[in-house]
Amino acid sequence: MPNPLPGWMIREDQKMKPLSESLRDLAARVQQFEESSAATREKNVAALQAKKEDLAATFGHEGKEIEKTAAELREAAQSWWADTREALERQIGLVRADFEKWQTELKTQHATGPAAESKPAVESKPVEPAGKS
Repeated sequence: MPNPLPGWMIREDQKMKPLSESLRDLAARVQQFEESSAATREKNVAALQAKKEDLAATFGHEGKEIEKTAAELREAAQSWWADTREALERQIGLVRADFEKWQTELKTQHATGPAAESKPAVESKPVEPAGKS
């Protein structure tokens, strides 16, 4: 078989391999590459699966922690609101009681009428002249 390369590119000590031998070498290299690729793929799939499981566990744990914290905050807010509402209702009750007491006093003053208002607060005695004792 004649060499396809020009004469000046061929060295004297270099001989061309037969095509069948070159194909066997190529097939062996392809086989080696495929095996290496498959092993790397399996390794990567296993690593990704482990990472996925780790993330799922972490998200599950964090989700439960968030739910727990949310429940605690909800309970604290409800307790705060109940306490605040109770304090406001107590304060409103005191204001209403004071208002009712004030209204009762006003009604009592109006019920006694002008007679109570016309009476002098202190009864005065007539003053005698200083010379008659």
